[in-house]
Amino acid sequence: MKLCFPVEKLSGLESHVSEHFGSAPYFITYDSETKEAGLLYAQDLAGESACNPADELGKMGIDAVITGGIGPGALNRLLDEGIYVYQAKSGPISVNIDHYNKSELTALGYGSGQCDCKG
Repeated sequence: MKLCFPVEKLSGLESHVSEHFGSAPYFITYDSETKEAGLLYAQDLAGESACNPADELGKMGIDAVITGGIGPGALNRLLDEGIYVYQAKSGPISVNIDHYNKSELTALGYGSGQCDCKG
């Protein structure tokens, strides 16, 4: 399973998950089979919608996004791409990977996205 985490600051798997998917400058990927992590830059994922990398993540084979917050538009686009979306728990990515592996994260569905964005 290929997981993706939006982050504000880079600290590897100790990075904290961003509270807003659409404005995160970085995304850390994690392959649960190989245990390998990777880094994506938001500007490289802009595609046609500069504020929302959902379409590009789908093309990259990401299976799930774990985020602190996400607007309904971005959530629906991820779900349309076949990408599961989960609500992150507080703590770094490493803690959220543990929660994911134990099925302790809440899956978000159509209509359940929300964020504190102003735009």
